[in-house]
Amino acid sequence: MMISPTVLLMNFNPTPLCRTVNKPLMIRGNYSLAKEVRQNELKQRQKIQQRQKHQHRLQKLQLQDPIRLYFQIQKLEASQPDHDQQTRLKRLKEDWKFIEKNKIHEEKLRPFLEEQKRKQEAKRKAESKLWGKQSIYFNPELNPLGKVPDVHNILYEISGTLSNLTLPIKSRKKYEKDPLLESLQVTIPEGPRPQFYKQVQNTKIQKKANMIDPKEEKEESHALEPHPKRKFKKTNLDSDSDADIHSEEEWDSKRQRF
Repeated sequence: MMISPTVLLMNFNPTPLCRTVNKPLMIRGNYSLAKEVRQNELKQRQKIQQRQKHQHRLQKLQLQDPIRLYFQIQKLEASQPDHDQQTRLKRLKEDWKFIEKNKIHEEKLRPFLEEQKRKQEAKRKAESKLWGKQSIYFNPELNPLGKVPDVHNILYEISGTLSNLTLPIKSRKKYEKDPLLESLQVTIPEGPRPQFYKQVQNTKIQKKANMIDPKEEKEESHALEPHPKRKFKKTNLDSDSDADIHSEEEWDSKRQRF
């Protein structure tokens, strides 16, 4: 099959396959070789300083007790730190993160952290355990399970948290005998020991003398007074009573009048 020369000319691309053009290098007007050299030197110096700082911190924390550091953080978090203590707490937390990241004291910390995790889990279970009647918060109607009340649901403000306590909350303590009583030879009377009770407070609010309403006072005094005897007007019937009749003749005369 023959291809015509016109077709070859139409498909011909005059642009060469590989063409290299020598373009001039463009330089900024404000470019300074000395400034670029100083910037590179500054970057190198910063890298060296960071490496030295990292090495110094690594050596310092290798000599520090990590368990003591852990309890220092826990103590500061549990309290209400001021500004200086907050700064110290932030620095201690950074040291703890550095220890965990670089795996410093890993053999010592692994069993310690596992033990602390078990203790926290046991503490969480003990705080959420429902003691029922043994709980000091037990109420047969309102709280039959003895659950610890939520601080946010209480009307008055409470500082801190409520503990999951059980009865008895006070342990009995034995006291030694008073030497003065032994020297005086005081004999304890027989029978059960006296029990002391708190004074029963009246649930009714007592009004003060100057706050009593005079109208209420008058009604109250009137209610306390005895009812007076009623006075009836005497009539003829009252005067002609049975007590005045002494004989049958007087009775017959009285009956005839009526």
